[in-house]
Amino acid sequence: MMRSSSYIVKISALLFCLLQFSLIRLQAQQSPHGTISIACTDCHTTTSWKELAKPMLFKHSTTGFELQGKHNSVTCIECHVEKKFTDTPSACIDCHQPDFTKALVPNHELGKFSRECAACHTMNGWRPSVFQHSKTNFQLAGAHQTVECASCHTNNRFAGLPSDCFSCHQQIYNQTTIPDHKTAQLSHDCTSCHSVTVWKPSTFNHQKTLFPLVGAHQTTDCASCHKSGVFKGISTDCYTCHLSDFSKSATSNHVTGQFSHDCTTCHSMTVWKPSTFDHQKTVFPLLGVHQTTECASCHKSGQFKGLATDCFTCHLSDFSKSATSNHVTGQFSHYCVMCHSMVAWTPATLDHNKTNFPLLGAHQKTDCSFCHKNGVYKGTPTDCYICHQTDFAKSTAANHVTGQFSHDCTTCHSMNVWKPATFTHTTTNFPLTGTHTTTDCIFCHKNGQFKGTPSDCYTCHVTNFTGVVDPNHVAGTFDHNCAPCHTTSAWNPATFDHSKVIFPLTGAHVQTACAKCHVGGKYIGLTTDCYTCHLADFTSALVPNHVTGVYAHDCITCHSTAVWQPWTFKHDSYYAITRHHASGLTCVQCHTTPGNLNVASCTTGCHSTAHNKTKTCYSGSNCHAGSSH
Repeated sequence: MMRSSSYIVKISALLFCLLQFSLIRLQAQQSPHGTISIACTDCHTTTSWKELAKPMLFKHSTTGFELQGKHNSVTCIECHVEKKFTDTPSACIDCHQPDFTKALVPNHELGKFSRECAACHTMNGWRPSVFQHSKTNFQLAGAHQTVECASCHTNNRFAGLPSDCFSCHQQIYNQTTIPDHKTAQLSHDCTSCHSVTVWKPSTFNHQKTLFPLVGAHQTTDCASCHKSGVFKGISTDCYTCHLSDFSKSATSNHVTGQFSHDCTTCHSMTVWKPSTFDHQKTVFPLLGVHQTTECASCHKSGQFKGLATDCFTCHLSDFSKSATSNHVTGQFSHYCVMCHSMVAWTPATLDHNKTNFPLLGAHQKTDCSFCHKNGVYKGTPTDCYICHQTDFAKSTAANHVTGQFSHDCTTCHSMNVWKPATFTHTTTNFPLTGTHTTTDCIFCHKNGQFKGTPSDCYTCHVTNFTGVVDPNHVAGTFDHNCAPCHTTSAWNPATFDHSKVIFPLTGAHVQTACAKCHVGGKYIGLTTDCYTCHLADFTSALVPNHVTGVYAHDCITCHSTAVWQPWTFKHDSYYAITRHHASGLTCVQCHTTPGNLNVASCTTGCHSTAHNKTKTCYSGSNCHAGSSH
């Protein structure tokens, strides 16, 4: 019984669930929402399912299509036809295709309007439509703003219309006679003369062309230049329009004078007459009296082109007639401005400083004829000697001829005065120093000889050289270069720096008399080794005997240049005796062979075995480890 009751409960629960599922499925089939995939809680609450007074919780902005304008008041089923909520199109044309097709003013289909409805319509209302022409490639300006659309968009044509003026205004262009646009081939760019505000009156800015109007051209009638209605290809040069004026000129015949066709040289655009000509802009600017000279004086027979600009051509007669200084005989330069100015022909002036011989010193006051003899001006030499040759030959203080003095007078003389003469010995190859600065010139320059004088000391001081006896320079074969011992300040006392020779003096040598080494006045070729000078000391030495001991001739082994005795010998450099025989050991105790120090014996009262010094005194850990005789 208990088991049957439990079974019944389970069957009842299952039937209840099936019933609930059926009811939910039935409700879904009858729902006004149609098939919708969103959850119920996105719009409904658990408080009330159908309470219309409370707004639903569904937010259309979460779908990607936010409701704006009239979309907020449109019923859902107007967009969601047949209760279709998913994959609903969001483009305007999808919903408003019927409106697009039915539109006749203007006809959207014939006009091939864009299906982007937002270009003209808003979400606040389909009408009135809004269209901004400024967003196209043709912004409306001036009179275009009030013109009916159909005036330009004929036959409902909107797409692909041209934006240039001529396309719309071609008929007006062809019908215009003042001026005749078509005959004159005027530009199709209507904005050159017309504005978008009004077509008439037209304006044309000549300043923007290749020929801006200035002066009288601003008030000249257009037909005066644009004859027969020709506007294109008109020449911009003055001569083309003013050819008749050029040919008829009587004041100065332009044709005969071969005047330039550039009329602006003499004429201005303000008035043709009076004409002006700026001579300063030519290759011959007018200066001085030329400014007041009549044009015909230079431009004879109406000739203006190809005239010479040099002075001589015009002033040839003045050049030939000059009497003060005959220009022809003197072969004067044809360059007149050297002496004459454009202010006046006379008085003439010559700036000698602009020639190749500027006047300096006494030359500034010297009469011209003194240098320019017989009226010769051209080719006058500029060197001093030519003019001062007589002064050169007559000089007795120092005979210039005998002394073969240089012909360059400026070496001793200046342009201020010929005397006193000065000579700077420092500019020669023998600058004067010491007593040479006060020595009389003739002491060196004997018999008036100045050229080729030797500059070495010996040539002048050979007498001093041969006369010296202490030391005798000749016997000592002294060097002829006096400078090592003598100075230019004084011949005596002489000094000699032994440190600059191959045997610098050190120790006792510094105080030793020269004759001690330079025996017999011999200075050249002396040996520099000790033994040669100290042979007597070497042979007389007995303790030890250097001769029998066959001592080395290299004295510095035991002796120094400071003193000969006491001498020093470093035995350790041969045999390290000081390590074993610190004191009390005499040489003969080891060197038993008289006079022969090359043999040493260790058996004399010390060791029992004699051995040669070449043997190593080493046996195990005993004796002279590592030492040798």
